[in-house]
Amino acid sequence: MTSSGAAAGDPAAPRRLGVPGRGGGRPIDVQRLDRLRRYEDPEAGIFEEFLATRLGPGASLALLAGPLAEERREGWVVCSFVGPEHGNVRRLEAILARGLAAAGFPVLRVRPDDDPVHGGIGEIELAARIAEVEEAVEALRRAAAVEAVGAIGVLFGGTVAALCAQRLGLSAMALVEPPLSGRQYLREAMRREAVADLMATADPAQAAPRPMRELAETGRTTVRGLPLSAAAFEEISAVSLLDDLDAFRGRSLLLGVSPTEKASPGLRRLAEHLGALGGEVTLHVVRDVLERPLGDYYYRNVGLLRVDTRLELDRALAGAAVAWARGEAAVGGAVVA
Repeated sequence: MTSSGAAAGDPAAPRRLGVPGRGGGRPIDVQRLDRLRRYEDPEAGIFEEFLATRLGPGASLALLAGPLAEERREGWVVCSFVGPEHGNVRRLEAILARGLAAAGFPVLRVRPDDDPVHGGIGEIELAARIAEVEEAVEALRRAAAVEAVGAIGVLFGGTVAALCAQRLGLSAMALVEPPLSGRQYLREAMRREAVADLMATADPAQAAPRPMRELAETGRTTVRGLPLSAAAFEEISAVSLLDDLDAFRGRSLLLGVSPTEKASPGLRRLAEHLGALGGEVTLHVVRDVLERPLGDYYYRNVGLLRVDTRLELDRALAGAAVAWARGEAAVGGAVVA
């Protein structure tokens, strides 16, 4: 029973929203949320609204954004991934959603609900994210009169978007620096976790191999505080976009970030692969010095102040994606394919 006397599974019971895996979520009264679930921004020309629909096995919240004026016939689903980068790309996901909405596109994004009654939403896993997107696409089609749906995502959220775009036969996808290999993505995440452990312990022999050792011994480990099971490790490791994408022929935007406006070899290979499948591909690179890697914590301490090192890049990436979605030439970067 909850403190209000409602059963734990009662929709009227207070829920907690917070950063997945971090705990300490804020209690939220769902009935009050229902009354206040929509707001309008006349200056931006958009609205945002929590739908009553819950998404996926973790019963995540569905946040719909759209224009106050006439809607376009194409909508977008923002695909998230609960991984090490999640908290540091949520703002970019929000800017993308609001920018597309201001351009007339209905957009639905997933907001994880951290209430324990809904299970391990803070776990690093692929199947749950794909299930959320599948349900989000249907929810968007019910909520808005769209004739086509595209998927958009950042980092491994972009990888999820690509997998779902093919699986669901979506019309388009926009991917921001998507890892091509799930195994490489996890290796890098676990390498950085091992380095963090090494810096925090006096026993290097115990720290360096911890994530892989725990997976082998117990079938579970943690990466940046997020649980990862051996089954999820194998599922994510099996992902290879160059192998898994074998039938997508819709429109694709591949967004890269580089201090030289030169696309990474991986993005170029993906662009060539999608083009060979018969799709319409745009590879756009936004120039940025990337003081910190995309997906890392983006504030820098300057004396007593914290300086945001990512806001302009987030806006540039969103601007390029919105311009492409509208069929216009993007600015602030280079179209290289």
